[in-house]
Amino acid sequence: MTDDEGIFEYRDGEVVTFLVGDTVLGAARGSARLTLADIVARVGGDVSKLADPGLTNIARFLQTLHVGDDLADGITLTPQIHELVGNRPIDFRYGLMSLPGAPANPVDAFTADPVVAALLGDLNASGVWGAGSARSLRSPSAARNEVRRTVMGIRCYRDVRIPLKNGSHVFADVFRPDTDEPVPVIMNCGVYGRAFVHHSTATPEQIEQHEVMEDRYFSGNPDGYEYENHESINTVDWVPYGYALVRVDAPGAGKSPGTLGIWGIDEAEAYYDAIEWAAAQTWSNGNVGLWGMSYYAVNQHAVASLKPPHLKAMIAIGTDADLYEELMYTGGILNEEFFPMWFDKAIVPAICGEVDAKDFMAMGRANPFRDSDPDAIFGPRAEVLMSPDLSNVTVPLWSVAATSHPSHFHQLGSSETYLNTPTPDKKLDFWEDWFLKSYAPDTVRDHRDFFDHWLKGVDNGIMDRPPVRLEIRTGLGASYLLEEDEWPIARTEYVRSYLDAAPVDADLEIACDHVLRLSSTVPDADRSVTYSAGVDLAEPGLPAPGPDGRMPATAPCRGATFISAPMEHDSVLAGYPKLVAWVSSTSADMDLHVGVRVLDEAGREVDYCGPAQIPGTGTLFYPLTKGWLKVSHRRLDPDRSTEYRPKHTHRKADYAPLQDGEIVPIEVEIVPSTGVIRKGHRIRVDLEPYTGAGHGNRHGYDPSYHDGAQNTIHTGPSHPSYIQFPFLPATSLDAR
Repeated sequence: MTDDEGIFEYRDGEVVTFLVGDTVLGAARGSARLTLADIVARVGGDVSKLADPGLTNIARFLQTLHVGDDLADGITLTPQIHELVGNRPIDFRYGLMSLPGAPANPVDAFTADPVVAALLGDLNASGVWGAGSARSLRSPSAARNEVRRTVMGIRCYRDVRIPLKNGSHVFADVFRPDTDEPVPVIMNCGVYGRAFVHHSTATPEQIEQHEVMEDRYFSGNPDGYEYENHESINTVDWVPYGYALVRVDAPGAGKSPGTLGIWGIDEAEAYYDAIEWAAAQTWSNGNVGLWGMSYYAVNQHAVASLKPPHLKAMIAIGTDADLYEELMYTGGILNEEFFPMWFDKAIVPAICGEVDAKDFMAMGRANPFRDSDPDAIFGPRAEVLMSPDLSNVTVPLWSVAATSHPSHFHQLGSSETYLNTPTPDKKLDFWEDWFLKSYAPDTVRDHRDFFDHWLKGVDNGIMDRPPVRLEIRTGLGASYLLEEDEWPIARTEYVRSYLDAAPVDADLEIACDHVLRLSSTVPDADRSVTYSAGVDLAEPGLPAPGPDGRMPATAPCRGATFISAPMEHDSVLAGYPKLVAWVSSTSADMDLHVGVRVLDEAGREVDYCGPAQIPGTGTLFYPLTKGWLKVSHRRLDPDRSTEYRPKHTHRKADYAPLQDGEIVPIEVEIVPSTGVIRKGHRIRVDLEPYTGAGHGNRHGYDPSYHDGAQNTIHTGPSHPSYIQFPFLPATSLDAR
């Protein structure tokens, strides 16, 4: 008989038979550690063979018999259970498949076996699981998932209650090694739910649905899931390597009580308490790291600014910290189409029960300036969308930007958090594909090395490598790697190309009324181009196939397009472009969307997004990079602006509506990016009043200064409008 911890004695080399009552389950040679997968000879402990029907049925049987609800600490059987099982003739491998009308599948046959049904009836009647408690046979998927975790040495604790200093609590799932040795903790906290892949589970049906999803993921992944849990680390890549993982539902998310405040101070303080709770557990070594993508990256900076003592390092993939200009009001223009999904349970059902949330979209619309109401929104301790004081963030940071994200979401913020976080121990990656790259084996190894160094004290040389890694995109998903010692790169050459409102001297297929010149010198005469600020919102932002079923060569432009002469040599763009333009409008304001594209020798757009990011048609219509500005927000912030990176105040006091016909200079920050522009290719710059799906389908459209208005771009000696590109010297491009 095993003891309370599952321990038994055996002779060296002895094969041990395992039984419940007098019913044989299987046998295995004695070892310091055995699992159910070891006692089935056909499986032999191989995690890739867990779908074996005999093992599945044994696992279902034992897990159902377990006294208790939590399997994380093992299966407990009482003497009464052994007695009731007795020597019943249970066939775990084939069940009743040999009988007429029996299910052909051995797992289904086991479910239908009257011997098993009779045993469950006797057990339920006996009260072995508590008065009034009755069970049915555990599902195959849930049973296999538990066996897989056990084989891999992963303990799973669901719905762990974490107390908060304010008297409330949040719920978390804890995954930790099957060992008594204290280990570091990796944590994330947010709104997307703790269920497998995505969402939250509030009913038995939902729980089983996600058990099936998890089982299929580890049985060949026929559904094509990208990860175990949305934008969180995978347990199989971390827990067996000596880490605990804690996934936390923020207040108001999942099953956690409270009011959901998107990226707000309540969430940050709950995150702080969860970090300190995890550090104090007996299974923790007291060191906590944060890892997460997008939402789970952004709130890392917020909690780090509160300085939890046991937070030691963070990896933020696709992140932002200035939530005014990097998320809600990019360039001062409201983003209104992405965020509302958090309140729509039909899209993101990550809240159990009714939604109780602060209406941050209404708060955002009511506060169009950075300093409107900092206690409510955008301030360092705001109710929602807090923009933390990064000067308080001193823990080691690894920030990751994704150059091929179609909407360039989080790309600027990832670069800015790296530049503005004062820790001396930091790294920056520019990746072509953040989702897939984050879970690639080489990335996982690098990130484990980072946390091994900072959470385990391992001297592995990870911080001796160059701090900046850039995937330089060459098109169609291809790239090559540059490692640098600083960002932006010190040897960058900033090259100006001037807008010239004269027709381009090339026959190019571009759906735009104004196809003009982009010149290496200041134009010889003053010229201007005027286009309608009004847009038919029913018009698709991306082109549809023509009558012949073919896609057009390039994306359309709703304003003015400027085209360069063919490039004289291969060039590497790596860094921050910017636009300086002289503009006017017949309305009191003007939205300017800037898109940078590249055309090949045939005039077709070069695809820098690539099939790795978004398979299928249309990927080439996302720009190489882009930027935005609401012209009334043109006042520059002298303390933050640089030669390559214009920053705007976005303060109410600096709001400057246009006067009719007034020509004003503006500077537009363009999202930092990378790409090789080949010899013979042309650079295309689009200036538009609105772009819809082509720019991520997030920006709002204000008819008060769009409808019926005319916008004008001025060029020439009197109004030298130009775009500035960050090119590396020719020696930076290997023969590729």
